[in-house]
Amino acid sequence: MGIEKRKDDHIYIASSEISQVGSAWFEEVVLIHNALPEMDISEVELSARFLGAPVKAPFGIGAMTGGTELAGKINAELAKAAEEFGIPIYVGSQRVALVKREVRWTFEVVKQNAPSVPKVANLGAPQLAELSEKELEAWVVEAVDMIDAYAIAVHLNAAQEVVQPEGEPNFRGVLEKLKIVKKVAGRPLIVKETGNGISKEVAARLSGIADAIDVGGFGGTSFVAIEGARSGESSLQRRLAETFRLWGIPTAASICEVRSAYAGYIIASGGIRSGLDGAKALAMGAHFFTMSQPLLKAALEGRLRGEIEAVIAELRTAMFLTGARTVRDLAMVPRVYGPRLRNWIEQRRLSC
Repeated sequence: MGIEKRKDDHIYIASSEISQVGSAWFEEVVLIHNALPEMDISEVELSARFLGAPVKAPFGIGAMTGGTELAGKINAELAKAAEEFGIPIYVGSQRVALVKREVRWTFEVVKQNAPSVPKVANLGAPQLAELSEKELEAWVVEAVDMIDAYAIAVHLNAAQEVVQPEGEPNFRGVLEKLKIVKKVAGRPLIVKETGNGISKEVAARLSGIADAIDVGGFGGTSFVAIEGARSGESSLQRRLAETFRLWGIPTAASICEVRSAYAGYIIASGGIRSGLDGAKALAMGAHFFTMSQPLLKAALEGRLRGEIEAVIAELRTAMFLTGARTVRDLAMVPRVYGPRLRNWIEQRRLSC
């Protein structure tokens, strides 16, 4: 099956309910209402910094797609919205454009339509493992130049690769390759999961290598479910996808995992479905949050601008109702954890 067909399959399945699995556990986090916030809602200040770059909100457009005509159109719309709202944007995996130059335009539209906001290039860990050092250096330079990237992300997708019909579950030597990526890129390196979360043990191994960890937790879009849906009814991949459908660390728990072992910049993603979820992530210790599936669906349905406006309004309201005048103030907001998250924190001996 061609990579273009696979990319379009991912778009259609990811935008459907088939791809949505489990809970990110944000319902386990209650921010305490402040009945006397002592400010007007207009005084809430959403401006933030994304790895040092000034942005208008602590919220960005997560990694999604690229490589096909449909993907190019979606990326153009996402980029226009990022520019309008002054927020960062990731692109999807750029491997397809690095091996097929004729589809580079599907990523280049991002720098054309979002010239001033931070853009994040994206490579996959399994591909890093396969490349020689010289080949990897060339890929990194090309990926960054393709979108005029402010930062580069390397995504960890072991669970997806195992169940994907065309998967490449090869992760040997990735840590050393990450060091090369960081050196060659000459800009912030983000290491991110794609829906199964990052543990404190992995976060500790990334200390000193990654400038940011994007937790990419369980509870939203599941690439295990997506690849299972793409597999034949009687295939081994379909069986594996069903068995590991609920595999992963819920996003709220993954924030605590990473925070307990990593002193760097933390990005929350995975199952964040509102600005309130984002506010909870920030209160728990994340510095930033991104959303993907809701924005992909909104882009396909022609309501992207309204969706982003709603997320920002929800975040502003959550800050007002907790008395948080600035994004930094959210980290000091009192909160209560439900039994599942509380037990996880206790059993894993986390600081959260």
